[in-house]
Amino acid sequence: MKVPFIIVLAHQKGGVGKSTIASNLAVELSKDYKLSVLDLDMQKSLTYFNSLRKRNGLDEFKILTADGISEVKNIINNNKDLLLIDVGGFDSDVNRIAILGADLVITPVSDSGIELVGLLSFRNILREIRKHRPSLKSHVLLNRVNVRAGVSLEEIFDFIDNNNEFDKFNVILRDRADYKKSFDAGKSVIEYNGKASEEMKDLIKEVINAQNS
Repeated sequence: MKVPFIIVLAHQKGGVGKSTIASNLAVELSKDYKLSVLDLDMQKSLTYFNSLRKRNGLDEFKILTADGISEVKNIINNNKDLLLIDVGGFDSDVNRIAILGADLVITPVSDSGIELVGLLSFRNILREIRKHRPSLKSHVLLNRVNVRAGVSLEEIFDFIDNNNEFDKFNVILRDRADYKKSFDAGKSVIEYNGKASEEMKDLIKEVINAQNS
């Protein structure tokens, strides 16, 4: 991955697993790149996760804070390395600035039918942002998908394929207990070495390769 590079986890819908994915990416990418994390989520899950790593004697990653649009713009404009931004599950000017400055936007969704409603809303947000940056797209990541799901994903895939605002990752992250257990231990699922570790490794490969797509 060439730096500078900015990855933003974004969706106006909460509870989709953004912070869990962001924490895993932060841990693993920080092993190979100089990485900073901007935690814009009101719950500050990544900040809390980083404190768990410190408590358990694990390597921390660098956490940045920003108060308002001007500070977010300043961090984005002056980034020289790898920057990971976790935005809150709502629409706001600050979140839109983060999305506008991203090299890669990741939008997690599950296999539930209601996820299409959320994607429709997020598509409208992206359309407004794309007025300032027409090439911007969000990569949809199927997350927390039932291990037996298959046909139920087709409607979501069709929606993605038929909307210019979206692209998709090939990897699917299944609904596994590893994610909660590893988060509570302050570890990535790869460090935890459970069933989810191979899926996360595949996601990281796609994230790195996305720069060239």
